[in-house]
Amino acid sequence: MVDGICRVMQDIDLGVNDEPFVRPQAVIQQAAEENHFFLVGQPVMPRRQNLCVIIAAMPRTWGLEGNVRGRITEGRIFQFVFPSEEATETVICRGPLAYAERMLVLHRWAPLMDVDLLNYIPLWIQILGIPFQFMNREVILHITRAMNQQYIQMEYNEENGGRLELIRIRLNWNINHPLKFQRNFQFSPGENTLLCFHYERLRGFCESCGLIIHNTGACVINNEGFAPDGNDDSGDENDEE
Repeated sequence: MVDGICRVMQDIDLGVNDEPFVRPQAVIQQAAEENHFFLVGQPVMPRRQNLCVIIAAMPRTWGLEGNVRGRITEGRIFQFVFPSEEATETVICRGPLAYAERMLVLHRWAPLMDVDLLNYIPLWIQILGIPFQFMNREVILHITRAMNQQYIQMEYNEENGGRLELIRIRLNWNINHPLKFQRNFQFSPGENTLLCFHYERLRGFCESCGLIIHNTGACVINNEGFAPDGNDDSGDENDEE
């Protein structure tokens, strides 16, 4: 409490009107070049995914230990600084990524990056069960819109459409929205067709509500509308597994 009061007392503008410090452009340019290639992200379950362990373990997982620097910033956000565009792109192409069997949000950083992007994970989703006689790009796009997520791309060859058993789409999934694994669609009036959705490289989700930001045991559905004490996955702790 004392530390909190001290921080509040120091949140004043004393010094803001002093003459600004001007840094040499060579120093600024060097810093910008060293930080040109980096990814920014956050864990989806902070109490289950230790930030310090994440920034130490992930470069080893990528085979880039010693070449990638990890650092932690405020708001439970981590960054990875890469030596080149090639190394950065290699990691992005391996996504979506996970640590401790739970998903990680990870995006390429940009100076004007919208921080809301840290609530989204690009996911490849397989759609199974579309009747062959109704399979074309427009039908697939309608199914995609019904999922109410940001569309990125589709993997579908119109010429081979009649021979495909599944379709792959890529969506920017909001981690605060539940996953859906089966949904009924009507391709003919009054007739339901069950479609199945398989999320590639998915790790850890609540089997009661479909959210990836808490475990099944912490779901309010299983606890009469209340999050269990001491098991709130949105807490401040970073328990190492």
